Amino acid sequence: MADFARFYPHLLVNEGGYCHYPADAGQETWRGVARTYHPTWRGWPAIDAAKAHLHLPTPVPPAQWKALGRVLAANDTLTAQVRTFYKTEFWDCLRLDKLTSQPVAEQLADHGVNAGPARSVRLLQYALGQLGVPGVAEDGVLGPATLRAANACPPRPLFDALVGLRRAFYRYRAGQLPAPGPALLGLFGRLRLQPDATQQPFLAAWLGRVAAISFRG
Repeated sequence: MADFARFYPHLLVNEGGYCHYPADAGQETWRGVARTYHPTWRGWPAIDAAKAHLHLPTPVPPAQWKALGRVLAANDTLTAQVRTFYKTEFWDCLRLDKLTSQPVAEQLADHGVNAGPARSVRLLQYALGQLGVPGVAEDGVLGPATLRAANACPPRPLFDALVGLRRAFYRYRAGQLPAPGPALLGLFGRLRLQPDATQQPFLAAWLGRVAAISFRG
């Protein structure tokens, strides 16, 4: 069965440290936890306390991100809170430990972190449909029927389908996929995805996340 402990080190490589990009919808971010989307996360008081201790304004100037990041990384409680957050919000909620394929689970978890868990599951359900697997509703819920279908599907074709969908998702999001087919366009509409050229600077990093998860047996 898929194991969060195997995925988490990879996730941390992608999520990096502290940043606050004005063009990023997530705004202030620590280890990939975006304040805009998760304003009640338990780690923010510790981050605010560290900024106050270092006499840093909000937003923190880019030249100070690394220094703040070193202080935050030394906080063991904050480190544990980050791990718990990802396991609870993006692994356990999707029941990914019930999937037999580790790389399929990792693609789903990584997309959930970056784009939202329900969108991740809809990509899985759409992929299963495109592969001819019957009986799967595209509802964004990883229920028993979707789990059975995903585990019964040969893992390599399913993995490849998810990779292709994630790449198309990100290119469309950044305004770099101008003419998707009707089926994909319908999927993106259901995902409430809109092209936004201001997101183009992030496209290479998004595609890099997809490529970093390889198929392993």
